[in-house]
Amino acid sequence: MKWLQWTPDRNGVVVAQVIIVCVYAAFVMHFPDYQQRRANAGFGPGWDCVVQPKGDPVCVKKPGR
Repeated sequence: MKWLQWTPDRNGVVVAQVIIVCVYAAFVMHFPDYQQRRANAGFGPGWDCVVQPKGDPVCVKKPGR
């Protein structure tokens, strides 16, 4: 049985890198808030917290009804 044998040359490596970058970009575009969805600032459900790219999250208390 012959298995797929790949001898990496310069063009093959470049194509593999392009494929990896495209798969990563598709994942990031499909799940843009993957990291933010899992973030927990430690406050309760009465707070709205937004994760900032740099620094701590900004939390604002929801108005009471």
